[in-house]
This record gives sequence, structure tokens and C-alpha cells, in this order.
Amino acid sequence: MAMEITTLAVDHCHMAILMVRDFREQAGLTLEDLAGDIEISVSQLSRIETGKREARLVELQRIADRLHTKVGALIGEPTPIEVPIVSWVSAGLMHSQDPIRNVDVQRKVQISDLPPGDWMGLEVQGDSMDRIAPPGSIIVIDRKDIRPRDERFYVFGYDDDGGGTTFKRFRSGNPPRLQPFSTNPDHETIYPRNGLRVIGRVRRVITDL
Repeated sequence: MAMEITTLAVDHCHMAILMVRDFREQAGLTLEDLAGDIEISVSQLSRIETGKREARLVELQRIADRLHTKVGALIGEPTPIEVPIVSWVSAGLMHSQDPIRNVDVQRKVQISDLPPGDWMGLEVQGDSMDRIAPPGSIIVIDRKDIRPRDERFYVFGYDDDGGGTTFKRFRSGNPPRLQPFSTNPDHETIYPRNGLRVIGRVRRVITDL
């Protein structure tokens, strides 16, 4: 049985090439960081990530342990993560009622294929983002991914607004702006003032639980 498991893992090592890089970057680690932690050379790890060298099972296990995941996730097998559905978020103007609180867990859902992160689900209220997330859908956000990048989707809030939040697409430029993505033409672009913060990046939309 041990030989069958080892052979299976080795046969699937080529699937781990991009997954290792994705998980490493999501964890905020450099090649040097991860290589040092799992005690292999930077060049060996680089060759694994670029597909020039197959990873051995013991190496994959060390990588998975360091990245707080499982070997199955590195080789493309779905690994469900339990995500709490917490409160709700406005897909319209900044809304100052019902701040996001971790204690407001309504339910939990199992979601596969998520990279390492600090995951939370929010129910969408409003239609300013209904092209991708209609009212009542769930957006899954990574609270570790808080550096806004152009054309990505985030949940934003103000430090001084009592928990007010909104779900929008970020557009860089001068000035930066938060844009709706809606079938409703009444929604307008938001030009944020000082004190805006990113609560998390939206990585998944669930429209039917």
C-alpha cells in the first residue's frame, strides 16, 4: 500500500508546479524563505516551481506543512476549507449599519480550491455589483489580501465610519476610484476620501447555497 501511495504522488508531482508557486505567493513567502524553511536549495525549489524538476513526496510534504495545506492541494486535489458566512456587505454606497464582526457567524460552508488565506463570506445587499454578484449571493473574501490592485474586486471600509463597508471594483489612477459593476445605471463611481481601508479581496462568488 505504501508503494502505491508513493507512486501515485510521484505521478502527480508535475501537477504541483504552479500550485506550489501560487500557495507560496499567497503565504507571502519568497523562494528563499520557503527553501530555507524546508531545507532545500533555492535553485532546487525554483526548478520544482518551473517544472524543470519533479518534487519528491517528502519534499511535497514539507512544502505543504510549511504552507499550512495538504499535499493533495498542491497536486490539484480539491481540499475543502470551512468558510464562515459573517453578516453582510453593501453593494451600493458605503453603509454604516451592522459593522462586520467575527461573532456574527450565520453559518459555515465548505469550499474547495481556495489558496491559503483568512477567509470569510459576506452576503451581498444591493445591486451595484449584480453583474458578478446579485443581491443575496455570497462573496468569499481573503482578509490577508489587502493591497488593492487595478481591476480587482474588494470589500472596502473607512476606519472612522463605524464599520461602514462596500463591495466594489478598484481602479487605480489619479484619482483612484471604486467602480460599480451593475446593470443598474443609477450607481455611480465612488472617489474615496482619506481613511479608506481594504477589508479583503473578493475571490469567489456563490450564487446558490
